[in-house]
Amino acid sequence: MTGGAGYIGSVLVRQLLEQGSHVRVVDRMLHGSHGLTDLAHEGNLTVRQADLRDPRAHGEMLEGVETVIHLAAIVGDKACAQDEELAVQTNWTATVALARHARAAGVRRFVFASTCSVYGEGRNDILDEESPAKPLSLYAETRWHAEQGILEIPREDGFQSVLLRFGTVYGLSPRMRFDLGVNFLAQQAVREGRVSIFGGSQWRPFVHVADIARGLVMALDAPLRSDEPPILNLGDNLENYQLRDLKEELETHVPGVRVTIETEKEDLRTYRVRFDRIEREWGFRATRRVGDGIEEVARAVRTGVIANPNDRRYYNA
Repeated sequence: MTGGAGYIGSVLVRQLLEQGSHVRVVDRMLHGSHGLTDLAHEGNLTVRQADLRDPRAHGEMLEGVETVIHLAAIVGDKACAQDEELAVQTNWTATVALARHARAAGVRRFVFASTCSVYGEGRNDILDEESPAKPLSLYAETRWHAEQGILEIPREDGFQSVLLRFGTVYGLSPRMRFDLGVNFLAQQAVREGRVSIFGGSQWRPFVHVADIARGLVMALDAPLRSDEPPILNLGDNLENYQLRDLKEELETHVPGVRVTIETEKEDLRTYRVRFDRIEREWGFRATRRVGDGIEEVARAVRTGVIANPNDRRYYNA
């Protein structure tokens, strides 16, 4: 697994270890290794620090591996804007190179973490895997180009790729992030007692990080149809929200908070996503709702489990 020390990866590693899997994590540790420090005693876990942009690292990384889950990336619009060349190299060119090396090394399945943000803007549509991509940020562009490069690799000789387009993630993780909308609003609601939501009409398909990890576990062995591209949106139809809907969720789960909708500041990105395919083919449904995430993050901040949400380690940029 690449990126196993990250926000999603540190949750996924624990799910895989719980089911008895042998896990090899390769991570550049750009944001530190604290998401895995309490797992140092795990005999089924190997952690290696490496930069995926160096193709020389791929051989040792892939030796004896049957399945690759590729999470490593420069994640988020702000992080990509800080170093655009690094973002392109990591998220696009190194990703496709790793997938090609994986096939040559005899890897059976290559699971790629993409994003529903490749849809960009679909204000009047409910978007599915057949909808055109309209990425509006460098991050989304690099993910879409990586998808295209992986899809060009022949699905033969036992090699299969799986492209999962994640919804907008939230929830507690050992490598916590507060630069994610729901998480940021939840901690701000607790610490300041008031929050602002900009715009409000934009759609987002939210999904809890634990459900993302569970979908990735399913992707290791789940069946794939041969008559369509191996792309699945990962989320749940019931978790599509307009951002103004978060007002009620915040007020319900953080009593006393004052929520203001700033309608004059609208984000152009809006996408309401259909998750019929993953439900139909894999039986995937979300086990947690946005309110659950707000409540657990608020509790962690309120009780001091997370003492300072402003700590830089909780942010990608």
